[in-house]
Amino acid sequence: MNGRELLAAINAGARVDRLPLPGIWPWAETRERWVREGMPADADLNAALGLVCDDYGHLPLDLNMVPVMPIVVLDKGPDYVTLIDEFGVTKRCLRADYDRTGGFKAAAGAMSAMSQWLDFPVKDLRSWKALYEERFQPTLEGRLPAGWNAAAYAEQAATHWMWYFGFPLFGLFGPMRELMGLEGLLFAMYDDPALVHTIIGDLTDFWLATFAQVLPMARLDQVTFFEDMCATKAPLCGPALFREFLAPGYRKVIGGLRELGVSECWMDTDGNAWDILPEMVACGITGTSPCEAQAAMDVARLREAFPTLNLSGGMDKRALATGDGAVIDAEVARCFRVAWGKGRYTPALDHGAPPDISWHAAQRYAEGVKTWCGRRD
Repeated sequence: MNGRELLAAINAGARVDRLPLPGIWPWAETRERWVREGMPADADLNAALGLVCDDYGHLPLDLNMVPVMPIVVLDKGPDYVTLIDEFGVTKRCLRADYDRTGGFKAAAGAMSAMSQWLDFPVKDLRSWKALYEERFQPTLEGRLPAGWNAAAYAEQAATHWMWYFGFPLFGLFGPMRELMGLEGLLFAMYDDPALVHTIIGDLTDFWLATFAQVLPMARLDQVTFFEDMCATKAPLCGPALFREFLAPGYRKVIGGLRELGVSECWMDTDGNAWDILPEMVACGITGTSPCEAQAAMDVARLREAFPTLNLSGGMDKRALATGDGAVIDAEVARCFRVAWGKGRYTPALDHGAPPDISWHAAQRYAEGVKTWCGRRD
């Protein structure tokens, strides 16, 4: 099976002859540790681990602000930097994180600590509309890479599962949290619901108008919305608020995407999503990731509770942090047995690899998943 056939079969619950290799996405500090422990400094780490996966392709579409704002450094000291990032958010971050990322939110995966959020660009309808009209227009100029080749994309799409994930402003709860702050968003749901409904309506209109220009020339199999709307114990937005605010937007955009040929619409959220999973399924979400183990998102339980919901992730990164080969092997086996036995699941680490994972542990993990990706027992 090629990648397109393989992922289509997995997502349909059909029997397959292999599973896709799951790469590792480490924190910047993790990579630094692995280099100290023997990984070649200039290596593609997944190539070094033998975890290169050629089953997926990605649509290089930018649904963030275009243009983004210039980074403005307000204060720079030896330990901390205060700045306004490319999305207009004022934040204070570690100096070491600023040196790694330049302060860009889009590079947040390279940071070792969460920033301290100080101010946000959207405070009311006027500030939202000003931002929206200037930076969320459905033009393809600046949203596709210069020289993007539709024919080359189509050639790749013939044999690969084509996927879109937009960080950090492709979602509903997630982008509003980014632009308003968590407290600002949650208070607005009660104090200014018209603002929240307006933002959701504007974003969904913008996405569908943009995709309507791209997808006739670029087949797309799956979109994954970036939400991160759950904490370790429960969602940040309960079922009632989900139904009132998010579900109508999801139904609208998912319906439009399906008319454009997109078959899979997933939600990416860390944390414990159990309370809102029924709402997600009801409004058309077909899959979820990364199924964070320490937040009770056990893939065996999820598969039993939601038999048709596709899953990805689920392997507990804390098992790798033990450095114990037997513990790592057992965790890999636990998840792959669910995948082979129940289907609709592609195992992977349940988040990026933190720096408490050694290079030796990553190698042990890689050997295990390479074996399990080709077996059914």
